[in-house]
Amino acid sequence: MEPTKVILQGFDILDIVRFISKTNKKCQATILASLETVIDSSDYPTVRKIVLDGTNDFTRTIVKNIFGDIDI
Repeated sequence: MEPTKVILQGFDILDIVRFISKTNKKCQATILASLETVIDSSDYPTVRKIVLDGTNDFTRTIVKNIFGDIDI
């Protein structure tokens, strides 16, 4: 079964991508603030990198699946 395609009219693609990016950064900040209170300070930089890489990859995949390859 092929997925249903939706055409977004009246929206600027870059505005949508910026909104997704801004939301991603807020989510990352919330996650990292919570982790900082429960993880040893020696492990925090490694965990921070894993969280940031994972959430950025996830967000990039969503944007790519919705809009295809776009350069910002």
